[in-house]
Amino acid sequence: MPMLRLRAPASVVADYFRLLVNRRAYTLQSNRPHPESGRHYYYRPKDKKTGQGLSLTLDTIRRHLEGEITIGLYSINPATQRSK
Repeated sequence: MPMLRLRAPASVVADYFRLLVNRRAYTLQSNRPHPESGRHYYYRPKDKKTGQGLSLTLDTIRRHLEGEITIGLYSINPATQRSK
């Protein structure tokens, strides 16, 4: 049986970004669980060429909302120490 894949409309992705994102930094859940603990861990994704942390994009949010990846967001704004 084929898997049903939901599509996140651009307006939903933009609303998610506007309402929930305080920082462009994010974490990404590992694709495979740790062999000993069975847990999935989160890490900061980096550019393979430069080693710099990747910034959150609308495409990353879309992939998250569509269930392709799992991300974690930092809710605190470092400038104001507040969350949305």
